[in-house]
Amino acid sequence: QKKFQFAMLMLYVLIGVGLFLIGLAVHKTRANLFTVLGILMVLPAAKRVIALVLMVPRKSVEKERFEKVQGALPESAALLTVFTSTEKVMSLDFVIVMNKNVYGIKDGKKTDDAYVEKYLSETISAAARGYRVQLFENEEAFLKMLKRSERKEETAEERSLQEKVVHDLTIIAV
Repeated sequence: QKKFQFAMLMLYVLIGVGLFLIGLAVHKTRANLFTVLGILMVLPAAKRVIALVLMVPRKSVEKERFEKVQGALPESAALLTVFTSTEKVMSLDFVIVMNKNVYGIKDGKKTDDAYVEKYLSETISAAARGYRVQLFENEEAFLKMLKRSERKEETAEERSLQEKVVHDLTIIAV
């Protein structure tokens, strides 16, 4: 994801510079619409810079861990994410949405569990009522819980609701 964020940053910079140069070549002055559009490309580029700053010090989950968790899941979403809010940066290795629950597997760094649970609950409550947020210290604790829990078939309505929750969580992920 770091490579993707960097590639998007470069794309926005190139588009902005390209628009500016096109306007300069066509109109022979900086005072034109192309200059304004080039300057506006700074906004999405700034968002990518912030995402990179948040992600650079963070290591990705090892492929073996990801495959271990992914293999244990029924058809649910497993996301590698760094969440941000207006107040704090929250880091979770995995976020799993299934059976009207949102499970987070922490990355080992000190995390304010109550704040993370409240923030995720508020984020998904707009799209889906009745979802519960639960955090786990590591994937072993999550996998133990998964083995104990019952697996039930989801209805089309529940899958649609789950897709909305995953979408909302993807939006707040960096």
